[in-house]
Amino acid sequence: MKEKKQLIIKISKLFIPYIVLLIIIGFKGKLIVSFALVFLHELMHYVTAKKLGFSGFGIEILPVGAVLKFKDLDEADPKEDLIISLSGPLFNLVLAAITYLLNLKLHSYYLDVLYMSNLSLGIFNLIPAFPLDGGRILRDILSFKTFYKRANKITVNISIGIGVIITVYFIILVLLGHRPVSIGIIGILIIATSYKEKERIVYLIMSDIVKKKYKFIKRGYIENKSMSIYCKKTLLDALSVVDKNKYNIFIVLNNEMKAINVVYEEELVEALKVYGNITIEEYLKNTDEMDKMDKLAKITMDEWNDWKECKKEF
Repeated sequence: MKEKKQLIIKISKLFIPYIVLLIIIGFKGKLIVSFALVFLHELMHYVTAKKLGFSGFGIEILPVGAVLKFKDLDEADPKEDLIISLSGPLFNLVLAAITYLLNLKLHSYYLDVLYMSNLSLGIFNLIPAFPLDGGRILRDILSFKTFYKRANKITVNISIGIGVIITVYFIILVLLGHRPVSIGIIGILIIATSYKEKERIVYLIMSDIVKKKYKFIKRGYIENKSMSIYCKKTLLDALSVVDKNKYNIFIVLNNEMKAINVVYEEELVEALKVYGNITIEEYLKNTDEMDKMDKLAKITMDEWNDWKECKKEF
């Protein structure tokens, strides 16, 4: 993670049309201040992530703000990711507190704008929904108590729920004659991002195991994690509880909680490619059949070689 790369700033295709739409409907005033603060918010994420040793950064400016992306993000453990995610909202809340205290003495309109903008941005980003910081923060906190994949699933469901509530609220306001464009975009963006995150987790499971291999080769060692799993569970069920920072060994138990076999994490990936999402019990039966076929093939080849040797002697 010592690789040095420049910060890449990417503007979403929807950003410019969104700004034009806001100008047409008469939204002015605090717009420039808000987006300047959003950019500083993401720069705080950037500085924090860089201090923790991550690289490959990019900031994408979206219609409702901006988001920091970097290629090593999936390698961050929950504690590192929590620190990075919290840095942006905390930066805005600290600025809000400072500008509020200054405004008590100076009574400045501009300080009041900065105070309200920072306070709104800080609180808004703490909403537990993707792609906001609050979504990552919730997932990181849940990850301390449960597996990462399960924490991600819970967070995605909460995020979709929040997106639906915001979208329904937007529809009600439209029916009442209001034009809350930003609220509608936020609701749709949260739902779309949440579903994208839901799909991403399946590929993340696979990439975790691939990245783990390179980390292991680089370090020369890796900590093991052993756990017992019910034979009726599927291959994806097993993969969903894989610890991305450890080498996972599964002791397969039957209905009587008796150990019937041992399965290693790389076996799960290969089995998923070959058989699809079958149960661990079915996988073990298939491997047993393959072993029997291999043994029979070996016996046949041995007998064939013996026959050829005998034929040569005669």
